[in-house]
Amino acid sequence: MKQPGLRFVFIALFICIANSVYSQQNSISIRFIPQYDAVPVEIGKKYSYKNDSVEIEVLKFYISGIRFYQGNELVDEVEKKHHLIDIENPASQSISCTIGKNVKFNRMVFNIGVDSTTNEAGASGGDLDPTNGMYWEWRSGYINLKLEGRSRICPARKNQFAFHIGGYQYPYNTIQQLDLPVADSTTIAVVFDVKAFLNQVNIGELYEVMSPNERQQG
Repeated sequence: MKQPGLRFVFIALFICIANSVYSQQNSISIRFIPQYDAVPVEIGKKYSYKNDSVEIEVLKFYISGIRFYQGNELVDEVEKKHHLIDIENPASQSISCTIGKNVKFNRMVFNIGVDSTTNEAGASGGDLDPTNGMYWEWRSGYINLKLEGRSRICPARKNQFAFHIGGYQYPYNTIQQLDLPVADSTTIAVVFDVKAFLNQVNIGELYEVMSPNERQQG
C-alpha cells in the first residue's frame, strides 16, 4: 500500500492560531507550539491514538528564513536564519525578533528545514551544531524534522517509531516553505499538529525513516 509522502505530510500541520493587537513596538515574539488534541505535547505523556495510545519521546524541527510581508511586498525579516525548536527545551519554542517601527504586515513566510546552501557548507554552530542531534555525520546533512515515540500499534522493536526527515539534494529535497496569514502583531503563535502527522503516516505500517529516500516523497 502506498504511504503518503512525508515530504508533504507536515506542511499543512502548521497553522497560525493567535495574534495580539498591533502596537507601535518593534519587538515580536513568535511561539511554535507542538500540540496533540489541542493541548501542548509533553514528553512521556500518553495520548489517545487509534483506539490505543501513543507517547512522544523526541520532537525537534528547524524553522528558517522567517520573513514578513504586506501583500506581496517583503517588509522585514528575522536576522537569525535558523532556529531549532525542541519540546525538551521550552525556551527554544519562542523566537524573539525586532522589525522596523510602524512596519505593517499580513503574511509570515518561513521554511521548515535547512536550505541546501547551509547544508553544503557543512556542520556549523549554535542551533546548527551537530551536538543537537540534528545532523547526519555520515552524509553531511541536516535533519529537518525528528519525531520519535512509542505505541503498541507500532510493530517495531519495543513499539518504537522514528521519523528523521531530511535531505537537500534532488530528488529528496525536503525543505518546505509555509506562507501563513497573520495580523499586525507583537505575539504570533503557530501550532504543529502532532496527531494529524501520525494519522497521515499510519505508524502501524510505516514506522521508521532514518535517511533521505522515496518514502519522504509525495
